[in-house]
Amino acid sequence: MTWSDTSSAGVPAGRQTYFFLSYAHSVPLSAAARPDTDFWVNRFFQDLGVAVRRTARRTGELDVGFFDGLVEPGADLRRALTDALSVTQVFVPLYSPKYFSNPWALGERDSFHSRLRGLPPGRAARHVLPVLWLPLSPWEERPETAQALELARDPADRADYAENGLRALCKLSAYRRQYESVLTALAERVVAVAESDPLAPSRAATPASSPVVDSGDTPLVITTVTPHGVRWRPYGDQHALAVADYVAATAERLGLPTRVVEIAEARARAPESPTVVLVDATVDPGDARAAVDALPRWAVPLVIAPDGARGDTTPETIAGSLQDARFPQVLPVREIVEFERSAPQLVIEARKLFLRHGPVDPPDGPTVPRPSLRPDGPSDVPRGKEDR
Repeated sequence: MTWSDTSSAGVPAGRQTYFFLSYAHSVPLSAAARPDTDFWVNRFFQDLGVAVRRTARRTGELDVGFFDGLVEPGADLRRALTDALSVTQVFVPLYSPKYFSNPWALGERDSFHSRLRGLPPGRAARHVLPVLWLPLSPWEERPETAQALELARDPADRADYAENGLRALCKLSAYRRQYESVLTALAERVVAVAESDPLAPSRAATPASSPVVDSGDTPLVITTVTPHGVRWRPYGDQHALAVADYVAATAERLGLPTRVVEIAEARARAPESPTVVLVDATVDPGDARAAVDALPRWAVPLVIAPDGARGDTTPETIAGSLQDARFPQVLPVREIVEFERSAPQLVIEARKLFLRHGPVDPPDGPTVPRPSLRPDGPSDVPRGKEDR
């Protein structure tokens, strides 16, 4: 099955899979690159596939598993992930300190959970089998970790697993027995759930690359002005990502949380966030200006004209109109290399302008009293003209 074939009913055509492997990863920034796959994630995926195949009885009906390393370079990654999540039976997240703040991993998790809505909680929980991939710090411990540790039946093996994580057990020959034990237990559970309590294929929600994550930073809002919405891919097969997702991936590599939203939602979020607006040069200049008029003037617009000839002045006309409206001046881009070069600059400029011109009021909530050397009780000295 290719991970982009979709039936007319909205559910991907082809065979279901026993499991979907999810891990903290960044996305490729070019069509020629595969996803940023950890060698040991790939090794574990192969090992788990072998273990499942050894135990399974329905391999004639189901494929073994999926992870993003199977996506062909240049394919629409978000659609491929949605298709795979729509037909898998068990979601296997590899928990690590970065997993719980990784936008793509959390997007995959939320996408699969969308298929479990309406199921009794106990049944829904059976279809998520977590693995402790890298140990968490004591202050990062989460309830999900306890479920992952259940894979190690022997107390001594569980201690090694909890202390080192399965990635270390996979890498180090000294832990081969412990690794095989956890691997076998996981494969048996995957097969048991998939064969005794199968999920019907159903269209998963499209993974959001930027769900809300626990972070002290204000998310960068990224939106588009185009009839195609945030899924706009003006460079077609030259890019694995929509241009909004490309800017988001660039921001994430710079350590910034992001939200990719449609323009209507951007208008609501931008007053509290740094903002990047990607403008389609085919949009009428007046319509483009009207679309962004409600945004704060720290929002950074970029006009994209992938099919525009150098002699065509329409992109410059739109950019000039936005500059006249007191938005930051950014030269339009045409070639893909120009767009890629501008992406990190857009992110940095948007954050800089937000910090310089954005709101300075504290967030809503209980106020913290300012430190004072005064006693807590009322002062014994009357305050009035005599104090001056």
